[in-house]
Amino acid sequence: MRKDFALRRRRQLLAIPATFLFLLMLALIYNRPDIFGEFSKNDILAAQILLLAAFAGFSAFNWKCPSCKTHLGPDLGRRICKHCGTRLR
Repeated sequence: MRKDFALRRRRQLLAIPATFLFLLMLALIYNRPDIFGEFSKNDILAAQILLLAAFAGFSAFNWKCPSCKTHLGPDLGRRICKHCGTRLR
């Protein structure tokens, strides 16, 4: 259980800054759409929305209790599952 949770937590902790970095890059491209070639602002906005949806989907899939498979909520420092009581760390 603990190894599975540690892996899930590491993936989540990597996904958060990666998503933020890509959103920041897309915001830069949105303000200067000619910096990497020609992109329409609508395409950049669609990419931002798609990135946020992908992150939400990944989090819904990844951030679950390894025992009861329920969502763990926003607390990344969680030590015990609030649904089944499994010790996570």
